[in-house]
Amino acid sequence: MKKVIVLTSGGLDSTLAVEIMKREGLEVIGLHCYSWFTLQKFKDFQSFPAQDTKGDVPLVHIDVSPEHTDAILHPHFGYGSSVNPCIDCKLLFFLKARELMESQGADFVATGEVLGQRPMTQRPDVMRMLEKKSGLAGILLRPLSARLLPPTIPEREGWLQRKNMFDISGRGRKRQMALAKQFGIEEYPSPAGGCRVTEKNFKVRFDDLVSHTDNVGIFDLVILKYGRHFRISDSCKLVVGKNQQENEFLENLTWGNVALTVVQPVGPFSLMRWDQSQTSLSTAIEIIARYCIHKSVDGRVLFKLMFGREEEEREYRGIPDTARIEALIIR
Repeated sequence: MKKVIVLTSGGLDSTLAVEIMKREGLEVIGLHCYSWFTLQKFKDFQSFPAQDTKGDVPLVHIDVSPEHTDAILHPHFGYGSSVNPCIDCKLLFFLKARELMESQGADFVATGEVLGQRPMTQRPDVMRMLEKKSGLAGILLRPLSARLLPPTIPEREGWLQRKNMFDISGRGRKRQMALAKQFGIEEYPSPAGGCRVTEKNFKVRFDDLVSHTDNVGIFDLVILKYGRHFRISDSCKLVVGKNQQENEFLENLTWGNVALTVVQPVGPFSLMRWDQSQTSLSTAIEIIARYCIHKSVDGRVLFKLMFGREEEEREYRGIPDTARIEALIIR
């Protein structure tokens, strides 16, 4: 029995690719590559074991955060409309699939890609280039669009039947939804408009980060997805939680050198990369007070500040300068 590695994200297209390979009588192993910017908000890096199963298919999870971080900071093939290094990311996934294929003694790789669905990575010329760059030329099958593409080795050698593959193209999902019904797939996520790095707000925060930070780390990038961001000085940045879920997430995130907790009244939790300036610290306290002073019964906001292991209490009284605060928001 021939063995195939199927790249899967949990979306409909890759789920269909798994089912098509199973229908052809192949041994299927799923590969899920994830990183800080492919994970849904609030999902922990430790949420995935190295391997588990989905239905009757073994599923290997690989954290590619270091490689993804390098791709977004130094993309070999450039960015798309935002800071999305789509081609570099796709190549990374294919390289990981080839590594798993070789270690598992598999025969080829399959994906849920659809011709013409994504503007950067699913054009025929880019698809061919990625096959060659990843070392998967001839052994990378895209079953949803296979009949629109040149036959692969698995098709030519009869490991599966080309007539059982499909000729889907474009951005529509009607045919995939019909196939899902045919395969008895009832639950699947709605199609996404693109990954988070394509969002305008993320780009603004990213541009601010790289223009003010010499050595960008993974958690500098992770935190871009959360809270309100304020540029207080060239070397001082404040991130303020927007709701309880964000507050709890930020409390467990390793970032910055000062943690600011509102003790009274109820208020947001904040992290700051502090430049050691008392003026910057006072500005941060005023910013945070803006979001909770209206709840105060005596016109005060009480803070607990943590500088590593050292704790300090601060108090804010006054009327926050809304216009000045708005000018500091990174958006």
